[in-house]
Amino acid sequence: MTHTTSRIFKVTGILLVIGILIEVLYDPISSAKHSLNIMELQKQLPLARAQWEASGIRDYTFEIEGNGRSICEPSAVIEVRNDAVVRVETRDPPGLPLPPEKWSDPGWGDEVFLCNYNHFTMTRLFDLVESTLQDFPSSIMQADFDPQYGFLTNFSFGIYVGYGLVRPQISDCCNIFRIRNFKPIK
Repeated sequence: MTHTTSRIFKVTGILLVIGILIEVLYDPISSAKHSLNIMELQKQLPLARAQWEASGIRDYTFEIEGNGRSICEPSAVIEVRNDAVVRVETRDPPGLPLPPEKWSDPGWGDEVFLCNYNHFTMTRLFDLVESTLQDFPSSIMQADFDPQYGFLTNFSFGIYVGYGLVRPQISDCCNIFRIRNFKPIK
């Protein structure tokens, strides 16, 4: 009986060491957690979009701040009417209107979503998340929705890698934007 118990402890110890080694090298736990977050987002997105559409808001303003991996960094107050951007004001210095010809980066324009202020309507932002979920679901890092109206408040996407030593996390990997100070226009 002691020989069997000793053998069980050895096998358990070996399996435990192998499990820890796999976690340290490849980090399957964070990959599984990321997959669960994506599945949750796939459930949340249609509900959030339906909530937004049910609100009936077509005219609104909000602040956007983002970073497109050192390509462009949107930072503005956006005014939307009938699902089209009609005004863009700088945040620094505050309140300076940008002429429409300055709304997109001439080098990136439509190629990089965050480099064109014309993209920043709630409908287009929902479309971005939907197409990213459809075409590159594992690239989504985070998505949060406003509890009252359902619009997207935070979104980050890029190249997902686990935290293991074989696949170290890249800290500057993502495109990200945040929406703040949303106000419906009456």
